[in-house]
Amino acid sequence: MAEILSQSQIDELLNNLSSGDVDIKEIEANEKKVKEYDFRSPKKITKETIKLLKGIYEGYCRMLSSRLTSMLRLMCDVTVEQVEESIFHEYNNALDDYVLMGLVNVGYPDDSVSDSQILMDISKPLSFVIIDRLLGGSGEEYENLRDYTDIELSLLGNMLKQVVPMMGVSWESTIELKTELAKIETNSRFIQSINYNDTVVIVVLNVALNESTGKITICIPSSIIGEVMKKANLFSKTNKKKMDQSVEEQKEIIMDSIKSSKLTITGVLGKAQATLKDIVDMQVGDLIILDKAVNSYVDVNVDGEKWFEGTWGTKKNKGVIKIKNIIR
Repeated sequence: MAEILSQSQIDELLNNLSSGDVDIKEIEANEKKVKEYDFRSPKKITKETIKLLKGIYEGYCRMLSSRLTSMLRLMCDVTVEQVEESIFHEYNNALDDYVLMGLVNVGYPDDSVSDSQILMDISKPLSFVIIDRLLGGSGEEYENLRDYTDIELSLLGNMLKQVVPMMGVSWESTIELKTELAKIETNSRFIQSINYNDTVVIVVLNVALNESTGKITICIPSSIIGEVMKKANLFSKTNKKKMDQSVEEQKEIIMDSIKSSKLTITGVLGKAQATLKDIVDMQVGDLIILDKAVNSYVDVNVDGEKWFEGTWGTKKNKGVIKIKNIIR
């Protein structure tokens, strides 16, 4: 419990402040900084994960900019504006009743599919600029925002089917994900793939199209992030084992392929130097003095390189060399 000052202590403190004996700035500097923490909604996403998601969606922005530019034939620039943790009901309550929300299924490398879905919301001003451009317009802002017609929803659905799979590609540095548009929802209150009190990460993308700007908001449930991190660690270990196995298999294949290669093996009893005159004058019965003793090993060369050492002998009336030492 905080200490309660008496009236005399208060008067003394005021006198010291007015006389300059106590510096208020020094008091403030010595105070402990207290960080507020809401125990009703504890933080579940680490700063490292937030940085990782920011890097992933910066890569997605580059792909999205290129795809929208080619689709709309209009210069488009997409950037990450914000990545933050939130609670789903806070995010959902901030949405309008009538929205353009793409529900994205997430598939993992083991062919399993997440129970939750990623939500992709396109703001109305931006969506009407896209519709205007797809229908041959100049891409100007539509002042009277209204509900979408069936034709407009079909156009936007085709556009989402092209940009949603690119989201999975942007995750490939962490894990191979497959993202697929499940359906389009126009009423935010009907979304039931994420629990009301679930923790989510909100990624806000700023889209500059022509002279207009809009937002694309991506809502990622913490359950998907947890599954991704767990499977990423599992598959990284599995891939490492497969890589080690593949290296060994490649070695065996290479060795099997070169085992049938023909090599020249020679046994060298010794060496001697002679002049050309000595060789020309050489007759039958002459002796060549070698540089090795009688009991020395014979060098066994493979294609000119010394691989073994052995002793000379005979077997079945044929000269043989018995291997004694392995040099290579």
